[in-house]
Amino acid sequence: MITRVYIDGFNLYHGLIQGNRAHWLDLSSFAVRLNRGLPVDKVLYSTALVSGTPKDRSKPDRQDGCLRALAIACPNVEVVLGIFTTHRKLYPLAKCSNDPTCGISVAVRTEKGSDVNLATRLVHDAHLGKFTRAIVVSGDSDLVEPIRIVAGELGKTVWVRNPRDHSSKKLEAVATHYDRIRPAVAIGCQLAEVVSDGVKIYSKPARWKLPPAHSAKREINRWECAQADCKKCVTTLRYEPTPDHLDERAEQE
Repeated sequence: MITRVYIDGFNLYHGLIQGNRAHWLDLSSFAVRLNRGLPVDKVLYSTALVSGTPKDRSKPDRQDGCLRALAIACPNVEVVLGIFTTHRKLYPLAKCSNDPTCGISVAVRTEKGSDVNLATRLVHDAHLGKFTRAIVVSGDSDLVEPIRIVAGELGKTVWVRNPRDHSSKKLEAVATHYDRIRPAVAIGCQLAEVVSDGVKIYSKPARWKLPPAHSAKREINRWECAQADCKKCVTTLRYEPTPDHLDERAEQE
């Protein structure tokens, strides 16, 4: 049986990687674990290149190092890139009138293309007979139709492995088999801390060696409605590391 694994990088990151410090993930061994220890022909990793933020300008460097380490350590992994787009959107305040002034304008950052790339390759590979079994790593219900086509109409076996905390009844309904991925699977499938091809050397970033942060909510912004006599407001909260975790981080860095 030929098995290929199709990974939705956005879902994997927010479902398993970010909260568990599993960024330095060995996608080849991860795929084998999902395939119950059996060999995997190919892993398609659908993701997008991140950009730096004022708070963390080194994000692109860490991602680039990780992708280069994967190219050395996991030759059966193909990275397919989408993009991130940013646009402004007006959000109304809750329980306020429809006047445009009763709202706030926010910058919305969206990943584009990753789910389409994954769906396209899944259906295309199925038509070409590239696999007998596909394992789709995602909790995104947008993938229901391509999975239904591959499993229901083309007769391929499709296992869906959801990295998210919440289940998806829609994906479960069309998959040949459906299950959640435990955090321990990702934590136990990490690359060696130093990856090299004999010329280039890539090391796991110090920031990714830290244990998961203990977070607390902190108010960072508060907007009041501009309409006369309107008392509505919106508050932005952010989860940030607690002082104990910050002390631990300072010691390790």
